[in-house]
Amino acid sequence: RERQAELARTVRTFERFMDPEVVRRVLHHEDANALLAPRSCEITVLFSDIRGFTRLSEKRSAVEVVRLLDDYFSRQVAVIFRHGGTLDKFIGDAVMAFWGAPQPNPAQQRAAVACALEMRREMERFRADYGFEDFDIGVGIHSGPAVVGMIGSEQRYDFTAIGDTVNLASRIEGLTKDRAGVLVSEATRRGAEAYYRFRAHGSAAVKGREQAVELYEPLEERGDGDEGR
Repeated sequence: RERQAELARTVRTFERFMDPEVVRRVLHHEDANALLAPRSCEITVLFSDIRGFTRLSEKRSAVEVVRLLDDYFSRQVAVIFRHGGTLDKFIGDAVMAFWGAPQPNPAQQRAAVACALEMRREMERFRADYGFEDFDIGVGIHSGPAVVGMIGSEQRYDFTAIGDTVNLASRIEGLTKDRAGVLVSEATRRGAEAYYRFRAHGSAAVKGREQAVELYEPLEERGDGDEGR
């Protein structure tokens, strides 16, 4: 009975962050406590932020803005779940997700890039549905080590990722403005280059880091027989 209660709590926790079907598969193979405990993982982190949100909200009531954001985020969370991502949190009008935890994902870079490109397409549908010509998003992705698990205080715990990998993904998202809709790091590009073509955007200085970051824009998916070209 205690085991069933623990499992139920874990299911409720993870259904906030992952597609319910994925949760059921994960819990079938994993120990609940082990899943929730903080541990070091290799993950791929995605940050997406809205551009033009201030102009969108200027002429609308707070209630209408919340309704629009609810619709937008519901669409984008569905995209993240379709690509097997774990939703980390909303930060204002930004969203953070990651791949590689709670279960390892050897195809995490490919999945994150596919998700980012579909998020852009979903953004275009949202923009067309509401006639928001100025509405846009930037997406930044980076892959590397992070600590993932239930982290917080007695009052509030969240299943989240922390570490330099998370910080750099957020910085890369900030560099998309006036460059590209989606930018990824070299580490992410290496993991997805067999599946996607990339355009180099040179290097950029990042606050808090001595070494510049190489930036790449994912383009179309490679067709059969294109690998390595």
